[in-house]
Amino acid sequence: MKKLLLAGLLFCNLAAHAQSCEGGLYLNPQVIRGEGSSQTESALRELIEFVKPTGLSVSTVINIRETQDVLTAVKKAVPPCWVYGNPVVGLASGYRPVAINVDPIQSAVLILADIGTVKDGKPVDLKSLPPEQQAKVLAKLKTTSCFGMKSGVTTSLVKADNFCGTVVEVMPQQGLGQSYLPTKAAFHWQADRWAGLITRLQSAQAATMKNHHGTDERIHMAQLVVVPATNASWGYGIYVHPNAPADVVKKATTQFTSLKTSSPMLLKALDLGAKYEFATPPDSAVQAMKKSLATGS
Repeated sequence: MKKLLLAGLLFCNLAAHAQSCEGGLYLNPQVIRGEGSSQTESALRELIEFVKPTGLSVSTVINIRETQDVLTAVKKAVPPCWVYGNPVVGLASGYRPVAINVDPIQSAVLILADIGTVKDGKPVDLKSLPPEQQAKVLAKLKTTSCFGMKSGVTTSLVKADNFCGTVVEVMPQQGLGQSYLPTKAAFHWQADRWAGLITRLQSAQAATMKNHHGTDERIHMAQLVVVPATNASWGYGIYVHPNAPADVVKKATTQFTSLKTSSPMLLKALDLGAKYEFATPPDSAVQAMKKSLATGS
């Protein structure tokens, strides 16, 4: 009887340990970009091969597109062991960020404003305008629809600033990713109706309507104004389940923080540019990021 009891307890302990977590979630950058299935699957394989040596479970790694995917997954009886993605989905999981790309992401709204005198003109920064004109632009933006990617960090930063009258979040899908947003905004724009495009600051400052069309061809005469978000964000990173073994977490942290690669495939999979640096954020930085993204404490 005693042997049966001990065997039963051992079985229960093993079962509880085995089912604590399984696999991971991946906010695949290629999905967000609207790339095809071959690019998406290639990025997924690259990530799995990179994570595998850490000891984190890679039995099932699922591509996700938005925060709700994370919220649903972490409530399951067997939740994912880790999440790799931007801080919007990462912090939504409630998991610990053990290594994040600290190279900052600056967000902005590119306003497609009134008709001007220059065709396909370059954007101007809000701060370059006279104070009274800045105030008018910001007031008009409060009545304007702005288009951004759903669960995107740039979108969340702008939403936290409450710049736009309405933020329309576009769900990424094959063939329709971030590059579709300028077209979406251009087709919404009319001579008497502004449109906003939420993107990275560098992209907004380099934007032009030259290769875009809308319902009104005068879109090419629209004045473009860049309104930067107040706060910046860190980039992609790995967030680990609270019950993950300490040695595995240590290996995962080292795997990312010691990364030095120029492999185009791996850089795409990890959503990294030519410049990147992984680090473990202190609690104060995590709380500040939650505030910047308006995700609460």
